[in-house]
Amino acid sequence: MASERKKWISIMIVPEDGAGVRKWRITNKRFTFFKSLFIVMCVFLLIGFASLAGLGLMYVKLKEYKQYNAQLLEATSKLNVIAASLERYEEKERKLRSIIGSDFQLPVAMNANDMIPDAKASTATAEVGKDEFDQLLKSEEAKMRCRPTIWPIDPWEISKEFVSTGNLRMDHLGIDILASRESNVFATADGEVAFAGVDEILGLCIVINHGENGWITKYGHNELLLVKEGESVRKGQAIAIFGGSDSSGTGPHLHYGMFYKGKPVNPLDYLPEIPRLKKTQS
Repeated sequence: MASERKKWISIMIVPEDGAGVRKWRITNKRFTFFKSLFIVMCVFLLIGFASLAGLGLMYVKLKEYKQYNAQLLEATSKLNVIAASLERYEEKERKLRSIIGSDFQLPVAMNANDMIPDAKASTATAEVGKDEFDQLLKSEEAKMRCRPTIWPIDPWEISKEFVSTGNLRMDHLGIDILASRESNVFATADGEVAFAGVDEILGLCIVINHGENGWITKYGHNELLLVKEGESVRKGQAIAIFGGSDSSGTGPHLHYGMFYKGKPVNPLDYLPEIPRLKKTQS
């Protein structure tokens, strides 16, 4: 009998007043089964709660990553705009160097690392920066075009170099350039023709004023003048035909003089070097 009782388990619910006592009687094996099932359910519930908590954290992280990704996309877009501006700057720099024909120092290009915009900055700000950048390039190009830095003719020899001693009889305020006959003479910078006519010493002569930058250039002993006084000229524009000579009968040559703020300067200090060029002081 004792072994038979051990196979059963009684579960009783007793109210406080003692009335309506309820009693369930189940076998020991069934009780063990339900207990195991309860434990398994509790484990599954704990795992479920832990998974939900993990999913919640992942959702929060995902939102943060999306916001960060959006900021990166915005920053990348603005960086592409800046990179395009830099590319335009380099292209214009190459064109400007071909125009000026010398090693004149251009403004230092902006470093892309210094120009990475804040991801929260507005697109309007980036557009304003690009406009200011383009205006700066146009301003620098205008300044360089008014600076005489190219040869006035395709030279093959310097027959007489620059001399400035203060003695008018000894001075030669320019250089005499020999070239092929009937070659074009070019304006070495943008400016306005201040004089175009016959000079007592320089024969058929052109004087160009290059504006407020203080530069003036002279082109003497021409065969034919192609521009008139008061006419605006562009850098590289043909202004005369080479082939004239001076009163001393030294033969056809172009006298080229440069003046900065009223003072004569040696053109060879400002013109690009030509290795093949001969120099014969007379």
